[in-house]
Amino acid sequence: MIATRAVHFTATAVTAGSVIFGVLIATPVLQHHTPAATSFRSRARWGIWAGLVVAMISGAMWLLLQAASMSGMPLHEALTGEVLSTVVNETQFGEVTTIRAGLAICLAASLAYERAAATRWLGLAVAIGLAGSLAWTGHAGSTIGASGYLHLTADALHAMAAAAWIGGLVSLIIFLATAQIRENMSLVRDAIERFSTMGIVSVATIVLSGGVNAAILVGSLRGFVGTEYGRVLLLKLAIFAVMLAFAAINRFHLTPQLATIASNQSSIALRRLIRNSAIEATLGLGIFIIVGVLGTLHPAVHLIDLATPW
Repeated sequence: MIATRAVHFTATAVTAGSVIFGVLIATPVLQHHTPAATSFRSRARWGIWAGLVVAMISGAMWLLLQAASMSGMPLHEALTGEVLSTVVNETQFGEVTTIRAGLAICLAASLAYERAAATRWLGLAVAIGLAGSLAWTGHAGSTIGASGYLHLTADALHAMAAAAWIGGLVSLIIFLATAQIRENMSLVRDAIERFSTMGIVSVATIVLSGGVNAAILVGSLRGFVGTEYGRVLLLKLAIFAVMLAFAAINRFHLTPQLATIASNQSSIALRRLIRNSAIEATLGLGIFIIVGVLGTLHPAVHLIDLATPW
């Protein structure tokens, strides 16, 4: 279950982040550079389709595993029409899975006809919805009352921001590695500056929404240090901090070097940007694995005596 969840989160983020990058960053940067745009899109398209296919397959596997868990049966016995029909039609997880499958099909259709501007913007909206709807598959989906709406909103924003930043890193690497783009440093600088701006917005959203989630699911300092859920969440925060450090190096140290006259120095800075972005993406994968684990653990707030002040 943990592996399936982690793969699904990663594939969804890569798919949504790649679509976001393509529409909001690559398209405006490359609008007057047709050969570079064609080369990038042909390479990025494979990544988007691969991510979408993996997301759909892992989503189906997740549904089967959830059916076995809910029915209390072994997996091979739970794979019956009656059990699956009950899970799909009579549980929130099944309903959300059905909606997300519809979104995935809509995204596939928009990708098949992406030459039209309207279709690209529709694909962007669907991709964002596909990422945000993950909120209803986790702890936020079971939080009741007014705090439940707050939790769902925060978790949806958290998932969308993570997709834009972490998932978008894959397309950024493809962009920077495209030969026709590497030859024009002005395109590279423009794309990185736009991605950095989006990254700042994404990180701010992640921090704020993550704070709301932590307040609801952890509740206290003791919840962080005294429960397995809290300790795993602290590990996630540590990896997130390392990602921020690499992002800061990229933005404030390497990006300015791209404007230098010396082509050799610019090339070295570009290679380091690609390397650091790959490290960031790898750390992001670690975060998605941890998210897969957190969804299987009881929230710390349910395990800690809330009367304890710390």
